[in-house]
Amino acid sequence: MENKVSSRPFLPILIVFIVSTLFIVLARPLLAEGRFDFRVLLAGNILLFGVTVISFYLYTSALRNNNVHAFVRTMYGSLLVKLFACLLATLVYGWIAGRGVNKNGIFGCFGLYMLYTWLEVRILVQLNRKPAKNV
Repeated sequence: MENKVSSRPFLPILIVFIVSTLFIVLARPLLAEGRFDFRVLLAGNILLFGVTVISFYLYTSALRNNNVHAFVRTMYGSLLVKLFACLLATLVYGWIAGRGVNKNGIFGCFGLYMLYTWLEVRILVQLNRKPAKNV
C-alpha cells in the first residue's frame, strides 16, 4: 500500500513521458521538416525519463529525511546525477555522430529536459507542503 501512495505523485511525469514518446513517434514527418532527428529525440526522451525516475526517487527520499545536512546532500547528489548523465549522453552522441550531429535534436532534448525538470520541481514543491507521512 505504501508504494501506491509514493508512486501517485510520479504519475504526471509518466504521462508526460508517454505523450511525448507518442508525439515523437507519430510526428516523424513533421519533425523531419523541422530537421529534427526523431531518433535523437526518442533516445533523449528515454534517457531523461530514466534520469528523472532516479532523481525523483532521490528527491522524495530527501523530503522524508529530517536531517538538514542529509537533505542537502541528497538534493545535490540528485542534481549531479541528472547533470552528468545528460552531459555524458551528449558527449557520447557527439563522438558517435561526428559531423552528423543533429543540433535541432539536441535543442529538442534540452526542451524536454526543461519540461521534465519543471514538472519534477512542481510536484516536489507540492509534496513539501504536505505532511511527511503522506509522501
